[in-house]
Amino acid sequence: MTDPEDPIDWRALAEEIGADPNRGGDAIARRAIASLLGDEALRRAVDWYVEGRPAAEHARSVLRLLRPDAARSRCLEIYRTDPDPERRHLAVELFRVVARAEDLPLVGDLLADPDPAVQLWGMGVLDRLLWDGHVDADDAKPFLQVAERHPNPKVREKHTDLRAHLEPHE
Repeated sequence: MTDPEDPIDWRALAEEIGADPNRGGDAIARRAIASLLGDEALRRAVDWYVEGRPAAEHARSVLRLLRPDAARSRCLEIYRTDPDPERRHLAVELFRVVARAEDLPLVGDLLADPDPAVQLWGMGVLDRLLWDGHVDADDAKPFLQVAERHPNPKVREKHTDLRAHLEPHE
């Protein structure tokens, strides 16, 4: 039963996000906040950013903090289906900051895209996954090898920069 003084049923919220109600932490908090906001609001926040509406950077910051599934999937939906190249570019750029470790294989798709800007943002996704600690250099190795031989000179340049930063840590 929900107390009228407390509009959030914290136990139900924990169950909804699949969390132990007696545990906490940043990841659980992010999932809880995303759940409270709701998938539709998060998808609209992606659209807000991609459309460049007022305070788009605020929407981007919230999405970056939460990294919600709804935002990740909306970014990929725009990337895969929108006919406007600029919207596709912005969706991939936003995906860069909401991506998680399980998104690493998508870097291959982005590098294989015929659009040079998408290819370069694909390297941005890889870079962000590495620097945010979602993946390590061993995980990234197959994509770094593709980038090293990539036909896009800007992708190869980004590869060189990324390798230079990774070498002290390998």
